[in-house]
Amino acid sequence: MAKFIVVKEIPKNLGKGEIVIDQPTFLDQIRENAKKAPRVKQTAINHLREVINAIGVKFDPELNVFKFKLVNYEGLPYKDEIEFSKILNRILRTEYPQIFEKYLEYQLKNRPMGTKLVYYIGDFGSTGPFYSAGLDLLEEKDLESYLTGTPKKTVGKPAVTNKEAAEPTKNN
Repeated sequence: MAKFIVVKEIPKNLGKGEIVIDQPTFLDQIRENAKKAPRVKQTAINHLREVINAIGVKFDPELNVFKFKLVNYEGLPYKDEIEFSKILNRILRTEYPQIFEKYLEYQLKNRPMGTKLVYYIGDFGSTGPFYSAGLDLLEEKDLESYLTGTPKKTVGKPAVTNKEAAEPTKNN
């Protein structure tokens, strides 16, 4: 059964059957609509609508871009795609926060076959789609034993000591 773990940063080495899901940046949709962006590097309502509509087409067909109040976000300056992505995330968090759950559902539904472990870079409060996809939470202390397949070391007194196991059983 596949499991997921919430981490702060991307692990250095990923093994076979391990993937990373990061917070959405929507850079693919921004690049798709880059030709429609204004030349002055400021947000424009029509460009925002095009990018948000592309996000809706991919992740949530029920998203209606015309219900967004984009007039509050017109004319915001940005330097590059990353800053525009931050502006877009801020818009989506206030106007349509359920898109982030839809993003996670899409990433989990389209993960590679045979994925054993998903590293999620985000907060624990947004892990609902992992449970609905059938993944279980794995804590960091259990990570090594899960990856190697060896059981955790038991701590405490064993039920049968080595001395008792070596003695033959006595029938009274």
